[in-house]
Amino acid sequence: MTPIEIIEKHPGALADIADLEDKGHRIVDVLGGDVVPTDATRDFVSALRDERRESFYSEVLHYLTSERYPEAQAQVLWKEILDHKFLMSERLGRNVGIRVSAFDYLLNVRKLLIAPRIINSHDFRRTVRLSRTDALTGLYNRRYFLEHTAKVLEAAEHVKAPVSLLMADLDNFKPFNDDHGHQAGDLLIQEIARLIRGCVRASDMVTRYGGDEFALLLPKATKAEAEGVAEKICRQIEENCQSVGVTISLGLAQFPVDATSREDLIAAADELLYRAKEFGGNQVSLYRPIRFHYTDKDGQVTQVSVVGDFNNWSGRSHGLVRQSSGKDWETTLPLKAGRYRYKFLLNQAHWIADPAATVFESDGFGGRCSVLIVK
Repeated sequence: MTPIEIIEKHPGALADIADLEDKGHRIVDVLGGDVVPTDATRDFVSALRDERRESFYSEVLHYLTSERYPEAQAQVLWKEILDHKFLMSERLGRNVGIRVSAFDYLLNVRKLLIAPRIINSHDFRRTVRLSRTDALTGLYNRRYFLEHTAKVLEAAEHVKAPVSLLMADLDNFKPFNDDHGHQAGDLLIQEIARLIRGCVRASDMVTRYGGDEFALLLPKATKAEAEGVAEKICRQIEENCQSVGVTISLGLAQFPVDATSREDLIAAADELLYRAKEFGGNQVSLYRPIRFHYTDKDGQVTQVSVVGDFNNWSGRSHGLVRQSSGKDWETTLPLKAGRYRYKFLLNQAHWIADPAATVFESDGFGGRCSVLIVK
C-alpha cells in the first residue's frame, strides 16, 4: 500500500495512530512483535512509518501513554522499550506484551510517567472523538481540522500529490435564522452537514469551521475534481433548501498550485469564497489559468511584462517568456473571477494595450487599456 493510498482509504491515518488501531490494524502490536503481520500489514506499517518519519514514534508513544515526546527522544525510548520487553520476556519465560513493557519501563525504569491511571480504552477513545467533533453536526471541528490539514499537506508534499481545499459559507442563512429562530437554524445546519457529507469521498474531511461556514479537505483531488464536488454541493443545497431560500457559496484553492502552506491555502480559499458571494452566491469561485500572449512583429522587444489590476500595475510582477519562434511571448496567470484592466509593458519603458484583446477602455491618461473578464 502506497502512502497516498493510506490517505485515501483512511482519512485520519496520517493524523492519529489510534484511529488505525480502532480500525483493527494493530500497528502497536506489529511494531512490538506481539503479532505476526501479514504482507499487507507489513507494507502498510512501513509506508506509514515512512510517511510520518518526523513524528511516527512520537505518535505511537502518545497512543500508549497520552504523553508527547519529541520524535528523536521517542525513537530512543521505543528502542529501549523493545529491549526491556525482551529482557522481561526472557526472565518470565513468556511473552510480555508491548503495552505492559512500555508501561513498566516508562514508569518504573525511566520514571517518565507520574501517577498514571488505567482507564477503559472505549471511554478514552470516546473522549478523544468528542474533542475532535462538532456537537451539533457530528462533523470535525476547527481545531482538529487545522491539525489534520497540516499533516496531510506534509504528506502530500512528500509524495508530490495535490490537495484541494473548499471553504463554504451559506447564503441567506442569517435572515432565515432571524425569522425562524435558532432552533430552526440548528436543524438547517444539521441538514446542510448531511447533504455535504453525501457529496464527498470517505477520504475527504468535512469540518464545521464556524457558524454557517464549512471546510472540506480533499486529499489527492485535482482542481477539476474538487470543482466537480463543489458544484455538486451547490446543486444539492439549492434543490433541498429551495423552500427556505438558502444556498451555498464555495471557494476552491489547491495545494501546491495556489498556496504552499496551510495558512496560505486557507486564506486563498477564503478569499475565493467571498468572491463567489460578491458575484451573487450559489456558485464556486477558483483561480482560473489565464494565458497572455504577445507577438513582437518588429523584433525589437527584449522584455515583456503583463501589468494590470490583478498585480497592482507592477511591471516587475509577471514577465512573459520568449517562445522558440523568437517573436512570441507567453505566460499564464491564475486569476479569480472578476473584471480586469491590463496592458503590456515592453522593455520596461513602453506601455501598450493587448492588440489581441476585444474590449478596451480609457486608461485615464489619454491611452487605452485592454479589458479581461474572468468568469
